[in-house]
Amino acid sequence: MLDQIHSRTSALSAGLTQLHEACGPSLAQISARLTQTLLTEGRILTCGVGQQSALAQMFASQLNHKLGRERPALPAYCLNTDAVLMSSIASSSSGSEIYAHQLRAHAQPQDLLVILCATGSESACLKALSAAHDREIGCIVISDEDGGQLSALINHEDQELRLPARDAGELLPLQLVCITLLSELIEHQLFG
Repeated sequence: MLDQIHSRTSALSAGLTQLHEACGPSLAQISARLTQTLLTEGRILTCGVGQQSALAQMFASQLNHKLGRERPALPAYCLNTDAVLMSSIASSSSGSEIYAHQLRAHAQPQDLLVILCATGSESACLKALSAAHDREIGCIVISDEDGGQLSALINHEDQELRLPARDAGELLPLQLVCITLLSELIEHQLFG
């Protein structure tokens, strides 16, 4: 068991180093874009499928409430928090429309959608990206190193952050680090 712990923590440590080296500039650009969205009265909308849905909820919570300091609430909303609505939508669309339906109803052009996904090929995430494009809002996609089918749908209004991870055991911790860093960077840019 100690060998497994050592192996996993070593892989995570290497992943964090790669995250800093390969993704640091992209994280800075993404945080600036998220901050600009908030400064122009846009909202940050988040979504994710499976375990990434918890990360999407956590990111919206960190922005809406606080991460490390007292400050005003920031307009962030997670699309996977209303279980009744999601269940209603899923009952008529096999689950693939759970975010797209909400985006078509509520998204405004000044908003920005953050999609957290494991493979980049989850149907609900693909349809969310398409609906965001229909509503003329930009997207930030945070996924594994392959990027999946979402990579092919990214347009000039979108940003993609592919993390140096091949499996969930590597990806989830790196995504958690990313959303925490983004929250910290946004707080710093807005409140010093």
